[in-house]
Amino acid sequence: MKKIIAFLVSSLCYVSASYAGVSIDPVQMYINSQAKQRTTTLTLESTDETEAKIFEIKAFKWTQQGNGENVLVPDDTLILNPKNFILQPNGKQTIRVGFNRPLESVLTGNQEGAWRILVEEIPQAVKETSVNFLLSFNLPLFVGKQEDTNVKFNIENNRLVAQNQANSHVQINNLKIVDANKKEVFKADTMAYLLAKMNYSYELNGTKIADPKKYTVQFFTDKNDNMVELKFSD
Repeated sequence: MKKIIAFLVSSLCYVSASYAGVSIDPVQMYINSQAKQRTTTLTLESTDETEAKIFEIKAFKWTQQGNGENVLVPDDTLILNPKNFILQPNGKQTIRVGFNRPLESVLTGNQEGAWRILVEEIPQAVKETSVNFLLSFNLPLFVGKQEDTNVKFNIENNRLVAQNQANSHVQINNLKIVDANKKEVFKADTMAYLLAKMNYSYELNGTKIADPKKYTVQFFTDKNDNMVELKFSD
């Protein structure tokens, strides 16, 4: 009797990703409506593998609820070509992702649309008592015009609330709250995406911010390489 132990290696892919001898590029995809672009591509490459891997591609419409909770719904409006493929050792596979109709028909006004593209390895038969690591890449796809970072912060019920004022997403990394002397009083351990016009809140874990005007929020985004530093909103 064969015993298959499968582990899922999943990535939310914020930088270039490589797992178990398979790399994927890019890890954030964009389709810009201003350039009349309807499709983009991503590439998987096998670098150190000795056996072929089978992959399946799925698309999900990505929205968020009031506190930044992600909602993923299967979506067949996206064209994925190919949807299934075999990645040979030291081989490459390019996947085309996009639409066969004008982008205006899949967007809501001037607001950016967001999807998640799941690139998932399909399990195969393995030798008895062997361990099989299954790869799963979870990639964001952003469709529409990109706007500059426009985030406001405030304190509500001892939580730090980030409000994305832009019509496009922002990815927030390495967020800190510092006092007037630039001393760190709070640091967020997680990266967060805020989709267009959405909020995200951070538990302050006992950190007390009695007078927010005396503090500053520092963070990095996927929009540029420089740190952003903002005062709290009134």
